[in-house]
Amino acid sequence: MDDLQIESINDVLTSTTGITTYSLDNAGRTTFRARGFDVGNFKVDGMLINGASSFSGGGAGLNMDLYDHVQVVRGANGLLGGTGDPSATIYLERKRPTREFGGAASLTLGSHDKRRLMGDVNVPLTADGRVRSRFVVSAEDSDSFRQREDLQRLGGLASFEADLGDATVVNLGVQYERTRNGGGSWGSNVPIWWADGTRTNLPRSTNPAADWSVAKRDNTSVFGSVEQGLGADWKLRVAFAHDSGESYTNYGVAKVNNAAPGKGFAGFWNPDGSGAFLNAIHNESETRRDNLDISVSGPLQLFGREHQLMAGFNGYRSEITDYAFSAALGNCTIGGVAPWSGCQYRAVGLPIDDWRTWDGSYAPYETFRTPARTKTITQNVGGYLAGRFSLAEPLSLVLGTRVSNYKTYNQVYTKADVRTRGAATGDQQVVTPYAGLVWDFAANYSAYVSYTDVFSPQGNVRDANDTLLDPVTGKSYEAGIKGEWADGALNAALAVFRNEQNNVAESTGEVHPVTGFNIYRAVDGVVSKGADLEVSGRLAQGWNVYAGYTWLQVDGLSYQQDPRHLLRLNTSWSLPGALSKLTVGGGLSMQSGTVMSTNPGRPLGGGKYDASNLPMGGYTLVNLMARYALTDTVQLAVNVNNLTDKLYYTQYGFYDGLIFGEPRTTTFSIRARF
Repeated sequence: MDDLQIESINDVLTSTTGITTYSLDNAGRTTFRARGFDVGNFKVDGMLINGASSFSGGGAGLNMDLYDHVQVVRGANGLLGGTGDPSATIYLERKRPTREFGGAASLTLGSHDKRRLMGDVNVPLTADGRVRSRFVVSAEDSDSFRQREDLQRLGGLASFEADLGDATVVNLGVQYERTRNGGGSWGSNVPIWWADGTRTNLPRSTNPAADWSVAKRDNTSVFGSVEQGLGADWKLRVAFAHDSGESYTNYGVAKVNNAAPGKGFAGFWNPDGSGAFLNAIHNESETRRDNLDISVSGPLQLFGREHQLMAGFNGYRSEITDYAFSAALGNCTIGGVAPWSGCQYRAVGLPIDDWRTWDGSYAPYETFRTPARTKTITQNVGGYLAGRFSLAEPLSLVLGTRVSNYKTYNQVYTKADVRTRGAATGDQQVVTPYAGLVWDFAANYSAYVSYTDVFSPQGNVRDANDTLLDPVTGKSYEAGIKGEWADGALNAALAVFRNEQNNVAESTGEVHPVTGFNIYRAVDGVVSKGADLEVSGRLAQGWNVYAGYTWLQVDGLSYQQDPRHLLRLNTSWSLPGALSKLTVGGGLSMQSGTVMSTNPGRPLGGGKYDASNLPMGGYTLVNLMARYALTDTVQLAVNVNNLTDKLYYTQYGFYDGLIFGEPRTTTFSIRARF
């Protein structure tokens, strides 16, 4: 991660085999996709977190300074994950204390006035290190290539650990993360077409957001675990986490939108500066999530062979509280103008005189909270049992099943704080089986086949009747071969997969006339199939590589928004001889073109639009890095991303707009270990 200047989970996943990313706005809401589906499973220390790219979710804001490592497991993982998400599961492990005193510090300066500091110190609290602590702090302040846009991040971790005897380890800690995106937008922020249907071709610096537009997210986690050796190589682990977060979004952006029920769309700009209206949305939410994970694992001697067993219980209960703001409640207004619906303004009522000279100034939101709110409660708990059984010397059978209880319901509170409760939805006692065969056919090669059921709730995805879509269900098949060389220093894997899904959400390209949210339809018979090829490790002395290629085909949907071909390549080389203190490297990120939906589409005049799906061209990004060791403990590094200054998009067609990807950026950093 140091070579790539990885700082957030977004940085990790944009460099990972088989993962594509799409921005929902320029304020941190990002959708990650794998194997044709959204990635919904994010686990920290083995427990699910809210990683969704919603106003209340974590999105791409996870600060990697607080984590020791991250692992991406592509494919359905319902056995341990709790839901059989057919895309991928993201596993993150927090930094933990060690017995020896030491630490690290870094300073990063870069393009757009970027400044980032990190400190990480490990402090034994007893002479023998049996009681120990670790503290991490990280802070960032940066502007952007877009006008009136800035970013602040703050993260902290305090972790304490103790050995209570030879077989018991206790860990307790607290973690805090805060992100503030100034100048953030709501949906795509640059219009594709003028009102006459011709292309705008606006510069990357364009930001039609109000100067008060902002998104703020805070999250605090209290966590702990007990790991107990039970003898005979059996282990018991009990872990818990309590997460609490707050989200505040106050967006204002000049874009195309559904003006009002029955009145069509408005907000297309004209080259003479007319046509622009301010769209705005205000949202405040709180999240609470309690996680529990209990697992036991160990070997079992049976029929003269050794097998591995594991069993466990895990689950979470979450509450997301969205506070209500509306003209009816009297707690939402901009300059005395009543909102369109709720606390939204949609391309009417707030005109911008001339977008060409507009500096982002506009009358700010006037809002205050009342007891009116909606609380969404979700519970997903279950138990699992699995084993790896040695059938013969080269052949193992992996069997497992999970029984889950999933439900979600709403509690609506009026301004008088009177509560009503919605009916629970979800599948009760969902059974997720898993089966696989592993054949170790050579000393450093193995082949496998696997099957699992898929059950994946889709969150707040609704149809034209404003009804939640049922969970995705289906089957997932995978086969592959893995190899390792040089005592595990170099690894390679090839996997082929096929996912058969029902109830898959597909955007209709339409917006609900009352709620203003995107409308989805459920599609049955969706099949995604493809292959992943990955190589990682040391090719030769001082030469390291990470490379991955994915081929993907999705059938059954009206368009395939994921690239058919995706290549990630990163390599570094520590020079020999007199230049041994210098390491150089680079990377390529290549993806083929995709197809995106749009709404309402290219203007044709007379209130008519061409809503045909839009092709989004493929692109190649080139990155370079160099690192020099001043001493054994101090290093200087420079990273150049998007070396060729390629113009590309991270979103295209959403709200008839686009979001530009980062232009060429350069960062300089110094890192010290002690």
